[in-house]
Amino acid sequence: MAIQQKTSGFRSIRHRIVVFSILVTLVPSFGMGWYFYAMLYRTTTEKTEQRLMDAAGALEREINLWLKERDRELHVFSNSQVITENLKGDNRASANLRKIINYLTIIKDQFHDYRKLLVFDGQGQTLAVSDLSVEGHPLALPADWKDRIETSKFFIGEVYSKEDEISPLMLIGIPLLSEKQGDPLGIFAAEIRLAGLLPFLKNALSNGQAKSGKILLIEKNGRRILATSGPGEQKGLAPPAPEEIRLLNTPGHLRKFINNQGKQMVGMGLSFKDVPWDLVIVQSFDEIFAEVIQSGDRIILMAVLFSLIIGLCASILARQILVPLIALTQGVLRVANGELDISLNIRRNDEFGIVTGMFNTMVKQLKQSYQELEQLATTDTLTKLANRKQIMTSLNGHVEYYRRYSTEFSILMIDIDYFKNINDTHGHLAGDAVLFQMAQIFTKELRSMDIAGRYGGEEFLIILGQTDLQQATLTAERIRQAVELHPFTFGDIALHITISIGVTGIIQKDDTDTSMISRADKALYEAKAKGRNQVILRAELTPAKPLTSRHDAEQLSSPSIASK
Repeated sequence: MAIQQKTSGFRSIRHRIVVFSILVTLVPSFGMGWYFYAMLYRTTTEKTEQRLMDAAGALEREINLWLKERDRELHVFSNSQVITENLKGDNRASANLRKIINYLTIIKDQFHDYRKLLVFDGQGQTLAVSDLSVEGHPLALPADWKDRIETSKFFIGEVYSKEDEISPLMLIGIPLLSEKQGDPLGIFAAEIRLAGLLPFLKNALSNGQAKSGKILLIEKNGRRILATSGPGEQKGLAPPAPEEIRLLNTPGHLRKFINNQGKQMVGMGLSFKDVPWDLVIVQSFDEIFAEVIQSGDRIILMAVLFSLIIGLCASILARQILVPLIALTQGVLRVANGELDISLNIRRNDEFGIVTGMFNTMVKQLKQSYQELEQLATTDTLTKLANRKQIMTSLNGHVEYYRRYSTEFSILMIDIDYFKNINDTHGHLAGDAVLFQMAQIFTKELRSMDIAGRYGGEEFLIILGQTDLQQATLTAERIRQAVELHPFTFGDIALHITISIGVTGIIQKDDTDTSMISRADKALYEAKAKGRNQVILRAELTPAKPLTSRHDAEQLSSPSIASK
């Protein structure tokens, strides 16, 4: 009787199939949803870590530049004769020190970042302090200031605070050297306000793409230096929260924690390489992982709906799932094997259709990124011509093609005359402008089958496909004239540029591209030795063959062309 009740409870085999289908589908559905959720969570975490590390790296560079600027300013201030003349020998009388104090006070009043400027003697004793009206305990040099001065000519003291100052303070200094660069006359130091670093911290936070959060600069002893949470919290160098300090135990990794307000946060701790401080970046978990949270809800909803549909029509829907899944899997495997010219058909307007479309978009973007990387690897960034590696690869390919099919070609080795004078006179930006305009001339004058590349510095290598020596020499002369007549400019500066060209062609003895490059180089150096702005042809080690037509002879009779 009981068995009959249990059997009737199932009613029919159909219900058992539905329940079984739901159970069988529910586990993998939620498993797949959890996998995609975990993958999205991990991807978001890695992207956030990379973004915060980039922001920290930019912040460290800004802080280094800021400190170097202070170092440069101290050197400028200390080079005044008011300092050096009144510190020499027995000149350290009270009147002389008063001159130094007045000088320091004038400078300090012009720079907000400096609270005090000080001069110490060689033993670290205070000689002069700017603005004696500013109260505060006497400033002392760091214990190891002599070692720092000897190694880096610049020292950074510990960070401290004062009652009358919101900004944290720090002592920095440089040696005061005599004209003979012997023993230092003393130390030129500055009590500097670190609030000048706050804009860099805020900029780093915005670079981290966070609407809320904070960045803290922390000393190695755990004291806070600066924080972006507001100027009122800068005073007193209050210690960071313990959970924020613990972020430094795993530098470079995003960690989740609950702050003292009970809010879920994520943060990362980093140690600077060139600055003796640590960095802590804290942001809201809900803000960083908002997309992951939304995706998690969507994944759960899709998994439940997917399970119910499978339970109602198990066999039909199973086939509908397997077909696009297999296609997507095969597509992923093809991409994993390096095949990027694929596009999967979007058969249905559902989740698999979305995933397939995203897959197609991903493959398209991956292919585009690969092409861009390939172009960067083969193109000179300044001239947009082939770089040396690419032009040599093309030359080697032409040599191999010649050895197989006897298709001759020629090369031009080009050097800009007196290019160093342009850099020395007008600067390297002017030289870059000349190189860029030179590349434009080559692009305009050459055929589609020709290849121009930057061989190195101001040297260019041009490969003329299916071109004999006479045609190559005519082309070289045409390029030389085009360069000579071209109005090179850099801003308001007009430049007259000429080039020297060495010409050679492929011969039977050329087993590799080395012999061709060597001949073209010799022809180029000969052109430069004969006065530059000319074309020299070197066919072999023997003189060049005579011209075969009157027209060619007239073309090659220009005084700017020579043959050897």
